[in-house]
Amino acid sequence: MSSDTREKPTTGRRNRGALVVSGLLVGVMGVLGLVSTHQAGDLAIEQHREDRTDQAEVLGQLSAQRVRDGFVQLAAVLAVQNQAGVAPFGAVPGDGPEAQRDAARIQRIVDTSAGAMDLGAAVFNARGQIVASYSPTGASASPADPGFRPLVAAAADPGAGQVPLSGIVTIGDEPALALGAPAQLSDGSWGLFVCFWSARNTTTEFFTAGEGEGWIVDAEGLVVGAPEPELIGTELPYPAALEAVRAGGDNGIVDTSEGGTDHVSAWQHIDGTTWTVMNVQTRDAFQGHLERASLRTELLVLGMLLMTGTTLVVMGRRRERAMAVIASTDELTKIHNRRGWFELAEQELVRAARTGETRLAVFLDLDGLKQVNDVLGHEEGDRAIASAAAVLRAACRSGDVLGRLGGDEFVVLLGNGADASEARRRVHEALDSFNAGSSAAFQLRFSIGAELWHPERPCSVDDLVRRADERMYADKQSRTDRYDNLIRVPAKVPVG
Repeated sequence: MSSDTREKPTTGRRNRGALVVSGLLVGVMGVLGLVSTHQAGDLAIEQHREDRTDQAEVLGQLSAQRVRDGFVQLAAVLAVQNQAGVAPFGAVPGDGPEAQRDAARIQRIVDTSAGAMDLGAAVFNARGQIVASYSPTGASASPADPGFRPLVAAAADPGAGQVPLSGIVTIGDEPALALGAPAQLSDGSWGLFVCFWSARNTTTEFFTAGEGEGWIVDAEGLVVGAPEPELIGTELPYPAALEAVRAGGDNGIVDTSEGGTDHVSAWQHIDGTTWTVMNVQTRDAFQGHLERASLRTELLVLGMLLMTGTTLVVMGRRRERAMAVIASTDELTKIHNRRGWFELAEQELVRAARTGETRLAVFLDLDGLKQVNDVLGHEEGDRAIASAAAVLRAACRSGDVLGRLGGDEFVVLLGNGADASEARRRVHEALDSFNAGSSAAFQLRFSIGAELWHPERPCSVDDLVRRADERMYADKQSRTDRYDNLIRVPAKVPVG
């Protein structure tokens, strides 16, 4: 009995100590779990905002490229006419034979534009006067229209790198846009050939893709691109967002409130213009699901403190898997990089050896990348590489393993029974489809070599790729016209 009396306090103290220690550990783990969960929610929202900003940046770059492509095409039309010896446009307004000749010339250009100049065109002299014009509808824009200001400013200062592009101008009752290119006049001075088109004819797919509402606004805050055509030419229905964008620089994301509703707006200035791409979405639609998910997770952590450590381990493993995916993905093309492709290819050859199946390695080299880089610039070179990857992705089947080995070299590993001629046919069909529908300043072409891997004559992935590379090189050497007409249009046309 006395022994029991002496041991009970010791055992109780030991149990209470263990409970306190366990409680403290669980409490610490709970606090750490709550803090980590809250931070993870904030990081998810921050990453979501960065992704939206990146999306706006990409749309801005695509819009800038489209504008510059239009400018290059317009300038090329005028350059072709100048080279053909067509007389310069008149330098002063009038209604004599010279003016009638110029109007007829403008009409011919408009008629051959395939609808790109559906509201006509005009020639302005250095004093801002219209010296000749043609409009299918009979209506014309006023030079005093505020929408002309950025176009005039860009033309007056060609060294600033701005494309002569208007904001919204009004032709009759139609919101329109105008793009200019330098045109030499009869007195030796330089004027501006300006084409007009209906802003509402712009496709709306660009503005409704993805989440949120996509907009393009001009310097006056008028809508150039919108989810619905009838909104074009009106004021942006988010004035608070527009004010924040104007004060926020070329790129960013901001929280605003419109009529008592919170919004998140991401934007990107379109380089070379006074336009801005915007994406506007209610805060709840944009990040409400992330905030609610974060709250649910915090409540779950409170109810399951003992699982905090497991949760952290799972999150760590997910991060490791995500990092592994990033490490094996080519940043430019978003297909497997050299490391990722070789890892998968080695696994495929092991599987093929075990099952007695064949594999076909197709090595592809993008022809003329150096020529594209030298003539059009490295930005177009990157665009060519990314487009090449998209073409190959379209030519591949679900089981094919596509990768970029570096530079202009790509490789595909095809499954059992794959035929080299059939693979070539699919690649050439995808190439023809791209080149026929692309507005890029270059054409894509591949030199192709294929090598079959057979389980009865096995070799390493390195040897397989090397042999396919050798066959590709032989293909390249056999095609003497592979660089002919590779560049479609000149890289740059001088302004002014």
